[in-house]
Amino acid sequence: MKSEVGITQELPVPVKRVGAADIIGFGQDGVTILRNTFRPEPRLAIKNFGYNDGWHVEKHVRIVGDTTGNGLADIIGFGDAGVLHVRYAADLRKKGFVDLIGFGDAGVFVALNNGNGNFAPAKLVLKDFGYVVGGWKVGRHLRFLADTTGDGLPDIVGFGESSVFVSFNNGDGTFQHTPFKDLGIITPGELGFHPRFVADTTGDGLGDIVGFGSGGVYVARNNGDGTFATATIVLYEFGYDHGWRVDKHPRFLADLTGNGAVDIVGFGEDAVWVSYNDGKGNFPAAFAFNDGQWAVDKTVRWVSNMF
Repeated sequence: MKSEVGITQELPVPVKRVGAADIIGFGQDGVTILRNTFRPEPRLAIKNFGYNDGWHVEKHVRIVGDTTGNGLADIIGFGDAGVLHVRYAADLRKKGFVDLIGFGDAGVFVALNNGNGNFAPAKLVLKDFGYVVGGWKVGRHLRFLADTTGDGLPDIVGFGESSVFVSFNNGDGTFQHTPFKDLGIITPGELGFHPRFVADTTGDGLGDIVGFGSGGVYVARNNGDGTFATATIVLYEFGYDHGWRVDKHPRFLADLTGNGAVDIVGFGEDAVWVSYNDGKGNFPAAFAFNDGQWAVDKTVRWVSNMF
């Protein structure tokens, strides 16, 4: 099984390399799942976590991850505390189940999973990447979890004011305070226009930097040691100049075919657009599936393997 190499603020979901990803939507009435074929109609899986039950995008983070080690993704919801800080669920120790990671005022906090879906109290593990310590802001500075070295452990990748920083995972739920610098491909000041991710685009188990720029999709390949090559454009679609907006059109990266490399999924005006990866980091033109009536300010959509 390959490691989970791309966990982002837009996609805080561990994607196991065990099959093709499905679409999970947190809608008006609850959680809806659309199977990977995109042919059957979506079905309501649980009448909870929905907008009509008081779960709102601007207040309540909702993610999915395997909390018990059975290979199945569970639903994790953060209630009325608000969305002041970034929170993720990821397997930090290669145990087979997710831990909880939060970027707070003082830095990075981790709540380790006891193995049964319960979590130990959160502890400060790195005095960096925080709102006060480091000056990292949710609306300006992206912070990801991704395997940048091929050891199967998710590292922290942060897009600062003008540089990309990497802090390596120690394997015990803590991180090294040894970030690299000057790896940026799109400046954080353009966050409102250009989403960025870290994900495996070639199937080699290493996280690459993927940016949705004005002209299309750009990729900076991982060199294998936590550094990245110069970014090149791989697809002239899904960009700002093509009508895609951050506040309207979510764009995700997920392995839809099981070949170990991420594909591109975009939720456009009237349809879900998909561009399949050929397994070598090349993306052909996108094509559309029917999406239905979903609004970014009321409903949340993820792409993940649930079963």
